[in-house]
Amino acid sequence: MAKSLEDIGYYIVQHHPEVYIYFYPIGITVRKIAGLIKDKVTDPVVISVTDDGSYVIPLIKEHRGGSIIGEIIADLMGSQLILTSRTSQLGIYSVEEFAWINGLSIDSKQSDILNMKLVRNGKLKIYLQDRLDLKVIEGFELVENSDEADACVGEEVNGKPLLRPLHLALGIGYARNVPFEVLYFSAINTLKSIHVYEKRLEFIVTPEIKKDDEKLKKIGNLLGASVIYVPIDQLKGRTQSTPSRVAKERFGVEGVCEPSLEALGTRIVLKRTKRAYGVVTCLGVK
Repeated sequence: MAKSLEDIGYYIVQHHPEVYIYFYPIGITVRKIAGLIKDKVTDPVVISVTDDGSYVIPLIKEHRGGSIIGEIIADLMGSQLILTSRTSQLGIYSVEEFAWINGLSIDSKQSDILNMKLVRNGKLKIYLQDRLDLKVIEGFELVENSDEADACVGEEVNGKPLLRPLHLALGIGYARNVPFEVLYFSAINTLKSIHVYEKRLEFIVTPEIKKDDEKLKKIGNLLGASVIYVPIDQLKGRTQSTPSRVAKERFGVEGVCEPSLEALGTRIVLKRTKRAYGVVTCLGVK
């Protein structure tokens, strides 16, 4: 499982993880996490997987990332995902899950209020202040009038709960002979690796040596993302989770993927990962 998650860009760490995955019966898992659970805002996601791998069960923060990470694990293992939150029982996404898929952030106190309303009414009305591609899923409805909305996306309107758009940036490195289709699906699969709607990608970031490559510009147009070209000298002195031999030999830098995102001040959430035909991608958020 660790190898499978690393292959799609996740960091496997031994200290201060954001997600704990236990391959134990639930009783043992509960005893092991007893000292970890202090506050629902800062608690980690905890997922319990049965010994035989048949069932994946998010225990802590199911509707705040556990269900999505749990679904990724279940897909990798061919397991059944067990969800127990109130919204899952109704067959709808929580506010936090809606935010995750659409690259949005929301205050935990506001999300609690909205989730109660969502469970009570079965639907939330969302007002978009700016033009933004969102994936509208069951339980959520876009409205044109802010007065009838339960929450707003963009800037605060009349004190309504607010979902703020995050800036998502894709770092990419590749050889010039890589086909357009491979680049496009590498970009799409990177977003799918974390279950974020691909139309929420805002920037594609690559070294300036690719400035004349029309393939990236075309991908940017298809996804509604701007292409940013980073000068090579801004990559020097920056580290990468898996250093690139080619980047070192050709440009004298440790890598072009993660350093390009760091040069823009983003926080890397999916590390440099090899896709098809030698394409490497990583994902950052700001």
